[in-house]
Amino acid sequence: MGDAGLSISIVIPTLNAGRAFGTVLHRIMGQGQVPLEVVCADLGSTDATRHIVSQFPLARFVELSPPSLAGEGQGGGPSLWNRAMGEARGDVVVFLAQDAVPATGDWLSHLTAPFEDPSVGGVYGRQQAPLESDPLAAFRLGQRFCREPHWRRNRVGDNVRYKSLPFFIDNAAVRRTVWRGIHFNEHLPVGADRVWAREVVLASCTIGYAPDALVIKEVHPSLKAAYRMAVLTGYTDAHFKSDGGTLWPDSRHFMKRAAWYLLKGLAWGGLPYLAIEGLVQRYGYRLGRRVDRLGPTLRERIAPEIATETREPELDDLAA
Repeated sequence: MGDAGLSISIVIPTLNAGRAFGTVLHRIMGQGQVPLEVVCADLGSTDATRHIVSQFPLARFVELSPPSLAGEGQGGGPSLWNRAMGEARGDVVVFLAQDAVPATGDWLSHLTAPFEDPSVGGVYGRQQAPLESDPLAAFRLGQRFCREPHWRRNRVGDNVRYKSLPFFIDNAAVRRTVWRGIHFNEHLPVGADRVWAREVVLASCTIGYAPDALVIKEVHPSLKAAYRMAVLTGYTDAHFKSDGGTLWPDSRHFMKRAAWYLLKGLAWGGLPYLAIEGLVQRYGYRLGRRVDRLGPTLRERIAPEIATETREPELDDLAA
């Protein structure tokens, strides 16, 4: 049972999680607050993920058929999140990435404590990458997640921008009663977690940020992944328009700040990758905004997730 008598379910989308997944489950079982259950929502693992889960009494392995490619790479995507919300039994459902390791034994308490306030619909925690493994990834997450707690409520005349809501499902909690009224939007190729958070705020609920609910994530840079995310973000920004602005997670000036950070830290080896990544992202984003002008075959090759999309609905019209 959690704070204010609320029961807590933890959902972890899994796909070939590997041996390191045992560390994540061990850390969860070592929390000062005991969850009602740990649901491993699996998308078709062929490794030992099922066996690892079976070693933990509170954990259960739930096979879900793989969702469309549109959600791949962001914790299974909104279709999986909605299905997992229906599968879990807790009043509050905590989502955690399979490679996100809770930093302390109080991670779960910090993440769920804000739900003592009945106006809180969701809470997100802080993510951090090991500085020694990838200074650029550590800087990026440090820019997205500050060290001070705060609350996001709707104010008169405030259109609630996505840049003020870095609500990423990799380390976040959702109140079930709020989700029943506002589901994750399954039309979106990217950003469904942040769109959900914005809709919750616009519905006069509160989104909280708990920086002490810290998880450590190993980030493995990939130009292919950066390009794919840029294409999908460009497409989403252009075709699912919203007053919330761009769904691109980093600020316009991120590249300059990151370059200066690498120079100051004498991590010059990361500068070539940063420069190439910037070019790849700019090209991919522009292509994503225009991908509907291409023929079906080319669209399928560039972005199969959105090859069959034809509608251009407004994000605000697609709120569940």
